[in-house]
Amino acid sequence: MAKLLKISNTSWEQPFRDRNKELHLWNSHGDVADYCKFTDGTKRLLRITFEPRFEIDIVDHFQITSGREISFPRELQELIRPVVFNNPSSYFVVRVLDIDDEEEDSGLDEPNTDGTATIRTRIGQQRFRNELVKYWEGCALSGVQLPEILKASHIKPWKDATHAERLDPFNGILLSPTYDALFDRGYISFGDDGHVLLSASAKRLASELGLSEGMRLRKIDERHKKYLRTHRELFDSSR
Repeated sequence: MAKLLKISNTSWEQPFRDRNKELHLWNSHGDVADYCKFTDGTKRLLRITFEPRFEIDIVDHFQITSGREISFPRELQELIRPVVFNNPSSYFVVRVLDIDDEEEDSGLDEPNTDGTATIRTRIGQQRFRNELVKYWEGCALSGVQLPEILKASHIKPWKDATHAERLDPFNGILLSPTYDALFDRGYISFGDDGHVLLSASAKRLASELGLSEGMRLRKIDERHKKYLRTHRELFDSSR
């Protein structure tokens, strides 16, 4: 088993190499486990962050077993299995979130969540993005093919959507950052045939924003339309 690297009293780096145990269990660093008082059978709030290229960043309560090991649920195992076995030189970082550490200096960002996200939702969001990348094959409006900068947005806003709607790829659109910001804030929307709708401000700044009233979504499915209608209800043409 590869040696674990202690980053701080509440975080450590976990290499993938020499992985020879079942995926649902991973050792924790001994010093961190002692400091954080890991106890067999309890659940602890952890953030597990993989290298940015894998786009896996999970916050949830994980079961501690044998006092030193973390139990990974089946959903997470399915997600990380190909990553772990195909990238033996990589790693993830674990940070314990339910304990204060005055010496914490790892430089890790605070979790970007609205509370504790469930693993199922986190994994669902990753699959949602992957499906949008596959469907749109670039920015839905411009065709730009730089997946690493494109934003996976919900058409019917997350706060208004049901759980099923949040994970429905037809409630999603893949856009470059500028178009994504305009769409998210209601400066642009789309008709049932995919033609762009511009607010007053978007029309005034169209050339600077790379917009024109003749633009339309590169493709559209019948299943997008109910979500587009919802977005149009929120669209403010006077903005």
